[in-house]
Amino acid sequence: MSKRLKSWFGDSRNKIVLDMVREHLQLTKSAVHALSGMVSAASVDPSEKRKLYDDISDFEMKADELRREMIVKLTEGDISPSEREDMMELVRAVDWVADWSREAGRILIIIPFEKSPEEVRQKALEMSRVIIRSVDTLAECVNILSEDGLKALALADQVELLEEDIDELYSQARMSIATLEFPEFSRGALILLNEFFDALETVADWCENTVDIVRAISVRNL
Repeated sequence: MSKRLKSWFGDSRNKIVLDMVREHLQLTKSAVHALSGMVSAASVDPSEKRKLYDDISDFEMKADELRREMIVKLTEGDISPSEREDMMELVRAVDWVADWSREAGRILIIIPFEKSPEEVRQKALEMSRVIIRSVDTLAECVNILSEDGLKALALADQVELLEEDIDELYSQARMSIATLEFPEFSRGALILLNEFFDALETVADWCENTVDIVRAISVRNL
């Protein structure tokens, strides 16, 4: 980590921004965890989907509002333009994780997911569980950035490996959608089911995109 960035992280005047970053990460984690719960509920008790989707929406909206506040604070902080841009890019990337979690939930609330084949439901559950591991590791990676750039790099590598696991599950899910029968799905619902898996995969992609930013910051400032 560069001396300038270390100094900025350690400046008490900027503590409010760092606290906001941590809160933003926690809201994003909560949105992803709620999405995983929604996938589980949608498989067995569709009546629970609405409440969990409302939770995801609430977390995402709070995260989005906090992101806007952080960007304002960053423009006011004593930090170089390049480092300010790094932080802004990092926060925007984390925000996309929450955004796509909400999009996945928005689709799931519409489709008759409980009527899909067991194989398809199982792949969604597996994907959501790996995504939880990915976002939890992402949060750890970002939180350690100000203290240990090398550890942040190692955690970034873990997120990348988890994203590869998601890609494999995503490919299996798409194969299932292409080959299995969906007698209780309309054509439109089947299209939305495919988009739901696209959204799950995109959540994982943004976790990876975010650690790529962490990796760039770490390497540049070691």
